Amino acid sequence: MKIISYQHVSTVDSNENGESSRKVLRVIVDDADEFANMARSTGILLEGPVIQEDKRVYTLLANQHVPVTIQSEK
Repeated sequence: MKIISYQHVSTVDSNENGESSRKVLRVIVDDADEFANMARSTGILLEGPVIQEDKRVYTLLANQHVPVTIQSEK
């Protein structure tokens, strides 16, 4: 498994109180399934995968509840 890139991204969520934004760490890897298997073997709880634009995406919460997405490059 190889990390291709990572970036902090702001997302906007809409709810009945208006809109709120939050920071998400997005990590792009060459094989999201391989990453998920490795992470789960160490006890990390992941959700997913979900398919977004033909990419497999897993999510987890890091320290201080920062959302992290792990997605395949292709």
